[in-house]
Amino acid sequence: MDRILNVEFASLYLEDDDIIAGGAWKMSDVTDYVPIPGYNNQYWFTEMKLDLSGYTMEDLTVYFRNSFEQRAAFTDIHWKVDDSTKPLRAFDGTFSETTILSSVPITPDQLANMGVSAPGFIVPPTIAGRAGNFNRTHIIHGTCINWGIDTSFGADVLTDTGAALGRVADSQDFSSLEPTAAENIYCYRVIYLPAAYDRTSERGLDRVSIPSKRVLLNCMIDEEPQLQYMMRLKRSYELANQV
Repeated sequence: MDRILNVEFASLYLEDDDIIAGGAWKMSDVTDYVPIPGYNNQYWFTEMKLDLSGYTMEDLTVYFRNSFEQRAAFTDIHWKVDDSTKPLRAFDGTFSETTILSSVPITPDQLANMGVSAPGFIVPPTIAGRAGNFNRTHIIHGTCINWGIDTSFGADVLTDTGAALGRVADSQDFSSLEPTAAENIYCYRVIYLPAAYDRTSERGLDRVSIPSKRVLLNCMIDEEPQLQYMMRLKRSYELANQV
C-alpha cells in the first residue's frame, strides 16, 4: 500500500515581553506552542504524535521513500533600535527552527540541546549526556533552518526600527527515512530565538511571525518476512528504552 502521511504544525506569533525582564518572548496569538523551561522564554516548541498502531496491529512495516516540508506563508521579522549609533548586531537578527519526526519520544531538555547539535550525530562533549542517546535510526525526518533578515524585502539598513521577510541563511537535512514498526512517530517543531528587545538592550527583535508548516512522508506499507519483522519490532522497543 502506498501512503502519504501528513503532520501539520501550527503557526507561531511572538512579541517581546515587557513584563519579564531580560529579553523574554510571549505569544501574541495563542497556539499550542509552549516555552522550554529554563531558557527565559527564548525556546518554544510544539509536539504531536502520528499514530501508526493500525499498521502495527496488522504486523505491517512502514517503509519511507522520501519526506519534504511545505510552508503556508512567509516568515516576518520585526526589530527595534533606540539608538542609530548602535545598530542591530548580526546574531540579534537571526533565529533557528528545527523539525524532528522521531520513532522515540524526546524530552524538552533534549530538544533545547538539539539547537546546538542535530540528533543522530556524535554530539560535542559539552552537551554529551544532555542531548539524549540518539542514533540515525531514531530520526525519520529531521531539518534545521537558520533564518536571517532579508533586507531586499524590508528596511534597507538595520540602524532603525523596521521589518523584513526572513531569509534562509543556512539549512540542514538529517532525515534517516528508516523503516519502522513503532506504534507512533513523535513529531516536534522547535524555535530557538535570541533575546528579545527590552529597554536595557536598546536594540533587538521585537516581533516574529512564523507560518504553519506541513511535513509529508511518502511511504509504502507492507509485510516483511516474520523473522525480519520480529527483529525490527524488537529493535523499535530497544530504541525507545535507550533514550
